[in-house]
Amino acid sequence: MSISDFRKLSSVALALLALLVFCPLAWSQNRIGKNLEEVTKLAIKEGKVRIASALERDEEPLVFKGFNQRYPTIKIEPTRITGADTREKIFTEALGGVVDYDLADISAEVQDKFIKAGVLMGPIPWRNLFPKINDRQVSPNGYIVAVGWSTHVIVYNPSLVPRDRVPKKWEDCLDAYWKGKFVVDTRPKALAGLAMGWGEEKILDYAARLKANQPVWKRGQTESLTQVAAGEYPMICGSYYQSIHKILRRDPKAKLAVVYPPEVPASVGEALGVMKGAENPNAAVLLAGWLASPEGQKGYDKIGRGSPYVEGTEKWEVLHKTGAKVVSRDWEDNSSEEAITKKILAVWGFAAGGGRKAVQ
Repeated sequence: MSISDFRKLSSVALALLALLVFCPLAWSQNRIGKNLEEVTKLAIKEGKVRIASALERDEEPLVFKGFNQRYPTIKIEPTRITGADTREKIFTEALGGVVDYDLADISAEVQDKFIKAGVLMGPIPWRNLFPKINDRQVSPNGYIVAVGWSTHVIVYNPSLVPRDRVPKKWEDCLDAYWKGKFVVDTRPKALAGLAMGWGEEKILDYAARLKANQPVWKRGQTESLTQVAAGEYPMICGSYYQSIHKILRRDPKAKLAVVYPPEVPASVGEALGVMKGAENPNAAVLLAGWLASPEGQKGYDKIGRGSPYVEGTEKWEVLHKTGAKVVSRDWEDNSSEEAITKKILAVWGFAAGGGRKAVQ
């Protein structure tokens, strides 16, 4: 073989290698339509979208109803996932080429891991495809879109708490009136969120004073809220609004009332990413973008998880009416939340996981 022939053969081999390496990536990216009209046409052709999310069974029809009405030929196939193990399973299987979902809820602590490993499709031009999406709904890197939000409020039993004793602000939880009879969650999500607005020094001082007021320490929301509604405790200082909303949705007569303090901690509660290798990528993009849009947020309003940043949502309306300020961390600020959480738990005398230690 001549040198010329060898060079030609080498060139062909390199070209084939480049195709093997780059074509799958290009193919996966090119499967997404160039604009919303094209995405919609391709999504309708795909005909379905498989989504893994934390939505409960009775929440799914409320959230997906509007999409189903607008795109009746696209079937949504939901699977409920909870906890870190389910995300790890999705991640591990995706690395091995097994993709069971087109769209998945990627929790904050594993988003970087998914993106760096290349198992998510992106970046996706969410704002170009869906111009009405609020900037806060889209991650800066373009891989993730926020659809469900968590906000922390104060909740009380109106049959047990006199009007002049209804807490109006976070500092009211420090009042001696509540000493030994109000509930605080041992997972300080509300305080960690509040730290984004208050700063570390103030929040740690507050945590210490809160402990000194001898709260009833509880782990989790559902049981505590049920006990407040039943009259076992008068108030919870820091509760997920969506948990309260769920109880009231199922039992409108439940004795629970909500207070929005001047600062309302908020965070992304459900963040969707399109899996690389998805069978129905356009349907996945269409559903995620629609859910993040003002129209789609109406569905999340029905389960108490609408965005406080999207004009017209229930939370946006309430916050503007009360004058409350939203405090939240940035998309890529997971480390600071973890750090302040550990410090709050140390002040309380709890283990890093929120488990109980001896509290002096």
